[in-house]
Parts: sequence; C-alpha cells; structure tokens
Amino acid sequence: FHRPQQRAAQSRASRPTMDSEPKAFVNWQKVQEILAKEITAGVSSALLFNSKGALLTSAGDIKNEHIISALTANIWQSYADTQKKLNFMLILCEDGKLGVAGVGAFRICMYSNDFKYPLGLLKAKIERVVAKLDKPLSSVY
Repeated sequence: FHRPQQRAAQSRASRPTMDSEPKAFVNWQKVQEILAKEITAGVSSALLFNSKGALLTSAGDIKNEHIISALTANIWQSYADTQKKLNFMLILCEDGKLGVAGVGAFRICMYSNDFKYPLGLLKAKIERVVAKLDKPLSSVY
C-alpha cells in the first residue's frame, strides 16, 4: 500500500499543464465587472472562456452562452492551427457579430446584435478588456 501523501504527489505530477492547479487565483466577480462595463448600446454581451470552450464568466444578455463559447473556441482553434499567431477574430452570424481575442490561455468574446455597430469599435472594446485582464489571466496557468 502507498501512503496517501505519495499517491497525491504522484497524481499531481502526472496531470497536463492546463489541467494542473492554477499558479494564481482570479477574482471572477472583478472580471465580470470589467466585462459588464463594456456592455453598452450595440454590445449586448461579453464572455470569458478557456481554450477548450468552458465558460468561466459572462456579462450582459445572452442565451446559450455555453454553446457559443464551445463553438467559438473550436473555430478559434481551427484558425490558430493554420496561423502563426492569432490575435483577433471576427465572426459574422445571422443575428449579429462576434469579436474574439485571446488573453493568456483564455478567450474573450463580445457579441453585437446591431449590424450597424462599427467593427473597429467592437475590436477596440475587446482590446481594452484584453489590456485590463492580460496580466492577471496570463499568470493563472
């Protein structure tokens, strides 16, 4: 029989990097507040999810956010495999447009259901959130 401490140490050592214990902890309420500040006329929602599509937090009025985060992460990964460094992606949908940017091992997505909303403004909002969250989120894993 193994001692419990030895088994715990062995199981922690065998985990992959992204599934390992975080190096730092994130105040998710503060992150949600940062996302909520960007919800204005023209931008109805903002999501933060990991590279596998698991939703971590969201702000605004959005339905099916778990599905949107999973699909967006999959699309991001498909393009990231062919690009050297993917920084921003715009996805035009039937009901609006999604802007997506990477921050550390995470993705930030903002949705606008107003087709007249300027793409540059959507990108600027996302870049502002990325700048605020880059340091705290990049140090998590």
